[in-house]
Formats: sequence, C-alpha cells, structure tokens
Amino acid sequence: MPWCPKCRNEYVEGKTHCPDCDVDLVEELSFEKEEILPPEDYEFPEDFRPEEVLNGPKERPKPVRTYKSPEERYKDARSSAGSFLLVGGAGFILMILALAGILSFPFHDFALISMLIFFGVFLGIGVFSLKNSRKIRESMEEERTFVEKVTSWFETQGKHQERIKAVPSDLPEEIRYFQLYDAVRRTLTERFPEMDEALLDKLTSDFCEEN
Repeated sequence: MPWCPKCRNEYVEGKTHCPDCDVDLVEELSFEKEEILPPEDYEFPEDFRPEEVLNGPKERPKPVRTYKSPEERYKDARSSAGSFLLVGGAGFILMILALAGILSFPFHDFALISMLIFFGVFLGIGVFSLKNSRKIRESMEEERTFVEKVTSWFETQGKHQERIKAVPSDLPEEIRYFQLYDAVRRTLTERFPEMDEALLDKLTSDFCEEN
C-alpha cells in the first residue's frame, strides 16, 4: 500500500500523489531515530552527570510511608486487639463447649479441634496487639516531645538556613514548593538523621505549608 512520507497517511492501491501534502507517495515509510534535545533556555545543574543516569544502578523507588501520630497508632492497635480478642475468645469458648458435648455442631471432632486452634491463634494475635498498644502508649510522650524539639529548632534556626533562604520567591507556586520541600527535607535530615522517614516527610510538608 502506498504511503505519504510527510503526513504518513495510507492510500489505496493506484494512488501516487498526496493531495494534502502535494508530494509523491512511497511504497514503504522509513522511521528515522529522532534526536530529542532539551529546550534552548534549559540549563543542566553543575553536578549533572548523564552517564550516571544512563549507566547507574536501577534502584527500586522506596515505598511511600504515610505518617500516623502515636495517638492514631494506639487507637488502631487497641481496636485490632479488641476485635481479635472478642472473636477469638468467643470462638474458643464455643469450640470447647462443642468438644465437651454441651453444644452440638454438625462437624467432626477433627474439624472442631482445627477451629479451636484457629480461634486460639486469634486470641494470641489479640494479646500481642494489646501488648503492642501499651508500648505505643508509653512512647507517645517521647515522640510528642521529639516533634516539639524539631519544630522549635526549625522555627528558631532551621528556616534561616542559607539553603532554604536561597529558594527564589518569584518562582511559580508549584515549582517553588518542590524546591522548598527539597531544601527543608535535606536540612532536617542533616540535623536529625535518626528521624523516621514518615515523620520526616510529614514535618517537611507541614513546614513548607507554613512558610
């Protein structure tokens, strides 16, 4: 089938000329590799190394972690513990009564024992979740104090760092936000390297919105 080399439209057999482009048709199209160039006014960063991008290790991106306050984690742990204890305890008691012949279920003893073990696992998960919730409650004040420490430092010293002040104020809002976010995150990471990644992202976002 003939093709137009300019608009790349296909024509029926017998056609030899493209009326739209005013060029002769060809039997096959040639696909040449086009060189993609950056805009003329674009400037690469001074430390940009194209070979590192092309030949560097292909690392998987880190999963995004959503920050939950200690209060939220404590509430979730208590809720999970209550659900597992309630279901596991009720089921465990029912299976004991069924094996003792007090209650009648249309199951063989093997099935009842299997279900007894199953509900016993539920009870174990509930006890574990309950202990975990107590640990979270004990760490609530510690984390709250740490957040106050980070916030106080940033308000008095962090936001006056040269890296943050160097972000231009006349940039479009979206671009400025991302540059500010990067500057604040790097500043917090250097000052508090032990900070949890999810908490780091949360505080960075909060500080950027406030500033």
